[in-house]
Amino acid sequence: MKIKMNLKTKMLIYILTASLIIYALALGYVSLKLNSIAFDNAKNLTNTYAREYANYTKADLSVDMNMTRALAHVSKVYKNLPPDQMKAILNEMLEHLIVENPNFLSTWFNWELSAIWPDWKKPYGRLRLTYYRLDGQISYKEEIIDTIPGFTKGAYYDMLEKQQEYVMDPYTFTYQEGEEAVLETSVAVPIIIDGVSVGVAGFDLLLQRFQDLIKEIHPIEGSYAFLIAYNGQFVAHDNEELVGEFIQNYAGDNIDILDLIQNGKEFESARKGLDGKDYWTSYAPVYIGNSPTPWSFGFAVPVDVIMAKEKATLRRSIMVGIAGLLLIALIIWIIAHSISRPVIKTTAILSDLAKGDIDESKKIDVKSKDEIGEMGQSVNTLIDGLNKTAEFAREIGKGNLEKEFDLLSDKDVLGISLLEMRKSLKIAKEQEAQRKLEDQKQNWATQGLAKFGEILRQNNDDMHEFSYHIISNLVKYIDANQGGIFMLNDDDKNDVYIELLSFYAYERRKYMEKRIEVGVGLIGRCVKEQKTIYMTDLPDEYINITSGLGQSRPNALLIVPLKVNDQIFGVVELAGFNQFEDHVIKFVEEVGESIASTISTTKINIRTSQLLEQSQQQSEEMAAQEEEMRQNMEELQATQEEAGRRSFEMQGLLDALNSANLVIEYDLEGNIIAVNDNYLQLVGTTRDQLIGTHHTEHMELTKTQEKEIEQFWIDLRNGLSKKETDHVEFSGKKYIFVATYTPILDENGSPIKVLKIATDITEFNKAK
Repeated sequence: MKIKMNLKTKMLIYILTASLIIYALALGYVSLKLNSIAFDNAKNLTNTYAREYANYTKADLSVDMNMTRALAHVSKVYKNLPPDQMKAILNEMLEHLIVENPNFLSTWFNWELSAIWPDWKKPYGRLRLTYYRLDGQISYKEEIIDTIPGFTKGAYYDMLEKQQEYVMDPYTFTYQEGEEAVLETSVAVPIIIDGVSVGVAGFDLLLQRFQDLIKEIHPIEGSYAFLIAYNGQFVAHDNEELVGEFIQNYAGDNIDILDLIQNGKEFESARKGLDGKDYWTSYAPVYIGNSPTPWSFGFAVPVDVIMAKEKATLRRSIMVGIAGLLLIALIIWIIAHSISRPVIKTTAILSDLAKGDIDESKKIDVKSKDEIGEMGQSVNTLIDGLNKTAEFAREIGKGNLEKEFDLLSDKDVLGISLLEMRKSLKIAKEQEAQRKLEDQKQNWATQGLAKFGEILRQNNDDMHEFSYHIISNLVKYIDANQGGIFMLNDDDKNDVYIELLSFYAYERRKYMEKRIEVGVGLIGRCVKEQKTIYMTDLPDEYINITSGLGQSRPNALLIVPLKVNDQIFGVVELAGFNQFEDHVIKFVEEVGESIASTISTTKINIRTSQLLEQSQQQSEEMAAQEEEMRQNMEELQATQEEAGRRSFEMQGLLDALNSANLVIEYDLEGNIIAVNDNYLQLVGTTRDQLIGTHHTEHMELTKTQEKEIEQFWIDLRNGLSKKETDHVEFSGKKYIFVATYTPILDENGSPIKVLKIATDITEFNKAK
């Protein structure tokens, strides 16, 4: 037997049953998966900390490597100096570096004797210059070593052969017998000249600073960190007894851990700590400069600490879920009651509407804004719509075509038919009015073209009179208030500009602006782009219309290029209080073509006359110029000899700048045409990726710089040097450069490209 239930009962049974099933499944799933999720969270958190502190360590050591690399590059500049002078300069640099950097135990140079002593012809032997700390003082030692034939083994000779910068494995060392040995490492960079290794520059670094860092790293209760060198040796460890030991001795079953460290891999493992607890340990590589000996930063977290938090979370989730289920049951009962009551009332009203009873007294009093309220509102809308349809049909019958009407739905056949009938009647009336208006506009344009065709045939020998006659008639004909004709003056190909030829009703300030550069302002932009500009929102100070009542800003501005066959001759500017319609703009453009054609013919006639005069004058000057040319050739030969000598000196200076700085060359539009290896190595990109990109790419510009960037390049093209602080970003890493932009001039003193010489101050800025 089929059980009959009302709407409220069905809602209670169905929704509560579904909620219980869903809650049971969700709770079971959560209980099974939470342990897995918690462990994954622990791994991710551990990996994050390992990477974070690895990056910090990398940044710290990379500063030392960058200083070493800079020292090696700079030292090459002094190779060709006399040995004593070269040694004095290098010692001054070494002493300055060890004084300014307390973490340096020593600073040193190794130079092959055959590279710096011209009289030394043997392929072995080297000069070692060392500044080191001893008893709190800076000491100096100078040695000549490895003078025995065949003594070419060790890290020094490996670097010479491979031409590779290195971070050495940690070692204990003392600079004086009886003094306590300290754990240190060395960063070294080979000195390479013309592809040949001639020496090595390096620093010896005290590793105690990393032990101090490790002792402070405890972001999670019970966690600890450690730093491992390329050979697996503990550089720093929370347990100081392990410093200097090798991780291979404590790796247990993880026999491949050293291989992973030496290959620079990021990896993780579960292991037992010395305290017997289970730890999850993450290892993140620490790459130092271009050294092929990466270190690794390890971070270990006790598993039970993180799992304890997740288990407590599971218990709280179960309690919250039970409370939520009870609350849902209460809410469902309230909702079911509130839904069923208005639905019953709505059903009764719909039954009356089906019988044709559309009395407005049947409307429902809507108080809620939910779906039930929307249902009641829909019934009210239906009653209103049916009454409006009846009223609209009566108005159409009376001939009132302006009566508004909204369709009941897309299938309201009667309403659609009535609207289509009204639309047809309106369209017929509108088409007739539009046809008359188009005829008026066409007649106006035809008469105007005929009128200005006659004007263009008159007074075209005097450009000023001709242009004034045109602009005065054009302003009046299109009912503008003022206008002007601007001509492109290209008599001097090296100084092309726009000049105001004639004006009508211009204020005095505008009249004074007779010269405008191409591309500057609206007039210059119109000439450059050869496109019409129409504006209805003008800048406050651009132009004013003067009348007997004072000055007012126009409501419309029209600037049309005077061009024919894609050749630009100038522009016509018109302003008025009334906006210009499309047919007026088109008319002015057609008149502009006629003006340009007339100007072209006139300029050709004037140019022909000038060429005839110049030809006669040039014939007379030719004889005098021949003698002057002979004298100039003699002076040119002497100048070329001097230029060759200076070119050789300049190339040496450029090579020195290129080796010690970041150098980029731009064309005059700001596009990169050349970049040196120092810049590419610093930002980690390739020459092909940079060549052709614009100066502003990869740069973070302030609002002021964005506004001034165009003027910045105009100044450079005019031969002015610039000094800027550039903020650059590559692959998510930001750099700060102090840069000097210098125009490079040709033999005529004209800029042909821009040379940028920059210094990286990123780390200095962070330290400050």
